Amino acid sequence: MRPIASPQEVQRRQVVIASVIALTALALSSVLYARGVLPINRLLFSRLLWCGVAGWLLGLAGLLRGQVVRAVRTFFTETGDPLDLAVFRIVLFGLIFSMTDTDEVRWFSQMPEALRIFPWGTRWWLLQTVPINETWATAACIGLRIACATAVVGLFSRTSALIATVLAIYVLGIPQLFGKVNHYHHVVWFAAILAASRCGDALSLDAIMAAWRRGGRGDTAPPEASRAYALPIRFVWLLMGVLYFFPGFWKWWAAGIDWVWSDNLRSWMYSLWFEHPGWTPPWRIDQYPLVYRLAALGVILFEMGFFWCLFSRRLRSLAAVGGIVFHQGTGFFMRITFLYLQVCYVTFVNWAALCRWIGNRLFRQPMTILYDGNCTLCRRTIAILRVFDWFGRVTYVNALDQAELRRRGFAWLDPSALLVDMHAVVGQRRWLGFAAYRALAWRVPLLWPLLPLLYLPPVAVIGRRIYRHVADGRSCRIPSPPVAIQPETVGRGWGGGTRAVTAVGIFLLLGNLYYGVRGLSTAWPLACYPTFRILMVPRSSTIAVAVVDVAGRERTLDDSVLRQRASVVRWRNLLGSILLTSDQTERRVRLQALWELWVRHEPALQDVAIVRFYKVVRSTLPEQAGDSPLSKELLWEAKL
Repeated sequence: MRPIASPQEVQRRQVVIASVIALTALALSSVLYARGVLPINRLLFSRLLWCGVAGWLLGLAGLLRGQVVRAVRTFFTETGDPLDLAVFRIVLFGLIFSMTDTDEVRWFSQMPEALRIFPWGTRWWLLQTVPINETWATAACIGLRIACATAVVGLFSRTSALIATVLAIYVLGIPQLFGKVNHYHHVVWFAAILAASRCGDALSLDAIMAAWRRGGRGDTAPPEASRAYALPIRFVWLLMGVLYFFPGFWKWWAAGIDWVWSDNLRSWMYSLWFEHPGWTPPWRIDQYPLVYRLAALGVILFEMGFFWCLFSRRLRSLAAVGGIVFHQGTGFFMRITFLYLQVCYVTFVNWAALCRWIGNRLFRQPMTILYDGNCTLCRRTIAILRVFDWFGRVTYVNALDQAELRRRGFAWLDPSALLVDMHAVVGQRRWLGFAAYRALAWRVPLLWPLLPLLYLPPVAVIGRRIYRHVADGRSCRIPSPPVAIQPETVGRGWGGGTRAVTAVGIFLLLGNLYYGVRGLSTAWPLACYPTFRILMVPRSSTIAVAVVDVAGRERTLDDSVLRQRASVVRWRNLLGSILLTSDQTERRVRLQALWELWVRHEPALQDVAIVRFYKVVRSTLPEQAGDSPLSKELLWEAKL
């Protein structure tokens, strides 16, 4: 009699059969197309191929719907440690603080209004209703830096994060108004998520104040792992997946196989090298067609696959490593580092688990701290210390709880001594009073800078006297039973829990999905990230400005000062956006504004008689960097 197959075996067979059929169909269609049997162009075949792969994967998801549902549910319901969210808070707002270049923002705020090219989504709201001038820009930069600083140290963390988010939209948006949108939008998205979360429950002044209040009520334990600390990071990952997915999708949908299996990537590299005259990577990958074509394929696979890998713990780690490799590769070969995004990969590190792993190896034996649970000051002190006990190698016990002492094997300690001094115990060794605090300092990383001072004879003597004075003069009060903080209730409520994070996260996801589907990359503060979807040719167009003096002599102006002031990429894109202006009258207005900007930085140009604007086309091939322009066309001549 034939044994009955289990549901898992049946499902496995279905997946194998479906995969074989799908892959065979894809391979057969590719062969038929290659032999000319399918009379369609390469782009249409590429799109059909993409739809076939997407259909196959959707079919697999349907067959494995049970596992898929469990993976998604696990992704959104996992708990996280407050330390992980706090590390990201410090890193992100420290990053925004460093990005806030007051001089740059002020310079852009003073540029002629005629040169402003509003990114999609800003023409009807904030950046057109709020004044853009030096005074407002300077005040906003100062406010943003203050808000970032208070968010880093965790003072009114959520309020600081909210203020920083609002000001960052304005401050970081001003340089985006002049033809080039730098894609650091994600820092604003992530700041908004942190503003809705309990990001200040660790590594913060807020956590210290909360511990002080908690200890007064009789509870010394810090907040436990909770979904409220994991969910914000999950939305950060999903937004990263979205910002990767659509550039990969649009590369394939707009150019298809030709984006990969041609010299397209090489032309893109040449275009980017051209923006940095004289620079080429240490290893010329452009000389190895097979390598850069495989790299182009890897780029598309990574960008479209990153999002889906997030729902598997193993693949999530692989995706994080792949992301770092991807950005390091583009930085090495194309000088596109996306450093502001790479920094956000700290969210993929389980900092709490890493600290515990380090603690287990530094301190093989756990330490137990025995303190007077009836002393309000003692409880508050212990509650604050526990906030910074990241290694988790210390246990805290109320010395008045006789049952707990017997259960832990501390019956050998002198009960009268326990009432007088705090004890630190490791094995059979013990430290009392000031010595106990000093022994504890070894296991609290935040106190490590103070360790050398604690062993200096004068400091040790003063420390013992202060401890003795405080210990002998402390007042004791039996606390009311503390209210236990349950992981599922931490952060509940609109003021900063899972509902607020969910609302903000869904809004950002839907907004960026809309921009991604439409391929709108020149937008702010939501946007599709750069797609590089066109098939690039090794040429670059820009504007050259020439002046004619009273003697009739023409000379081309050097724009190096302006390029450095505005950044090379922004300056070139500003000129490119003027070239793309189809309306001739509007173009002349912008060229006139460009001339005003030039005169502002070179007052001597006020004496010239004629200014001429040329469209110059140059080859981006490194070997032709010093050659004459391929073409030079007069755009407009103005007599001054």
